[in-house]
Order: sequence, then structure tokens, then C-alpha cells
Amino acid sequence: MNTAAKILFVCVLVLFPARWNIYSQSNGDEKKFYDPAKKFSVTAYGMFISSAVVLNNINSKDPIERDISEELDGTYGYGLEFNYEPRLFNLDLVFYLSTEYIKITQDVPYRVDNGMGITTYKTTERFELIPLEFGIKWPLPVSTDNFKIYIGGGSGFYFGKQKRVILNLESQSIENKPGFSLNILAGVEYYIARNLSANLEFKFREASFDAQGKYNKRTFLPEPFYTRFLADGTRLSIGFKYHF
Repeated sequence: MNTAAKILFVCVLVLFPARWNIYSQSNGDEKKFYDPAKKFSVTAYGMFISSAVVLNNINSKDPIERDISEELDGTYGYGLEFNYEPRLFNLDLVFYLSTEYIKITQDVPYRVDNGMGITTYKTTERFELIPLEFGIKWPLPVSTDNFKIYIGGGSGFYFGKQKRVILNLESQSIENKPGFSLNILAGVEYYIARNLSANLEFKFREASFDAQGKYNKRTFLPEPFYTRFLADGTRLSIGFKYHF
């Protein structure tokens, strides 16, 4: 079982007690914590990103070389989301605005063409990514007072920075250009107490940014260099939401 599957399994155990039937209606013994009069909520969550890549030749004139990427492992992060439910036309639409912090450090091969062949160096890449996303969520009709299943989507801007360490050289940032992407999502929400619910969500997006850098010393390596960080996997998050 891979890491993402293990996290999903734990989330399911936390959010879905075996005794609870999601298709049954609330009975008289179950407290209804959901309050439709509360239009605002804030969610604090942890998350896991399944995969990411780095492209080291994004300005190359050769389309094959431009698309060469190095795989990065999945990583963890955390985030904060604000929600507003205006009750427009009784549609139960929820508008969200969220931000996150993601950091990944990994050794990857860096290939340089010195005119006589390709030389490969061990490079440590460090990326920080800060998404700023907004969109709409919509609870599905199968939801109940205490349990909601929803879908949604939106868009986002993705800010970040990069640092590269190779041999005895450390890079300095010249310019970082944020990326833009649409996203789709699906999730579940379970009310566990008054004003408090637990939330599990999947989000699919292509979160990326471009970075331009140079080294802190004179070097034989080509500079300035241009890279792209792309978190193109599934984002799985679990958190707690406070309603007010």
C-alpha cells in the first residue's frame, strides 16, 4: 500500500464510523449540529501531494529537451481556507478562498552539455510553493444534516521560489513567475460537534511556477538558469472546519 492509500485509509477510519449509514436519514437520537444560519467558516488542514516534477530546460529551443523532467517525491504541507455560503436561490453554493504552504527538498540529477557530451551532477533542489485558490463548492442531494458530500472547482495562482545547491555552489533567485491553473475537487464533511466539522477533500490541479536563478560564484555552469516546478499530482487534505 503506497503512502497516499495509507493516508486515505486513516482518513476514512476517522471520518466514517462503521456504524453510520450515509444514506439513512437522521433519527431522533442524533444531534443535528448543522446550522444553516451560519454563513461563514474557516478550515485548517494538513495535506499530501502525490507527485511533482522539475523541468530544467524550459527555455530550450528543442521541444524534446524543453519537456525533459525529473520526478520528485510526494510531500506534505498545510493550508487555511475561508468559506462563505450566501444561500443564493436555495442552491447551497459555498464560495471558498484558500492558501497553502508546501516545501520539498530532494536530490535530483542535473545534466549539462559541455560540448563534448553530457555530464551529470548531483543537485539538491529546494522548492517552496504557496497556492492562492478560489472557487465554488456544491453539496450533492444525497447529503444529510450532519454529513455532506460535495463537488466543486475553481482556479488559482501559484507563487513560489527555488534554491539549487550543486557542488559548492548555491543559487540565488533573480525572478519567480507565478503559474495559473484550473482545478476540480470532491470531498466529504461530517459534523462532529456544535460549530465544528471534519473535512476530507481531493483536489486535481497543475500547480506550477517558473524560476530564474544564478549561482553565488562564478562557474562553468550555464547561467542564468530557468526551471519550472510542477505539482501535478492529486492533493489530498484532511482538516477541521469552524462555522460561525
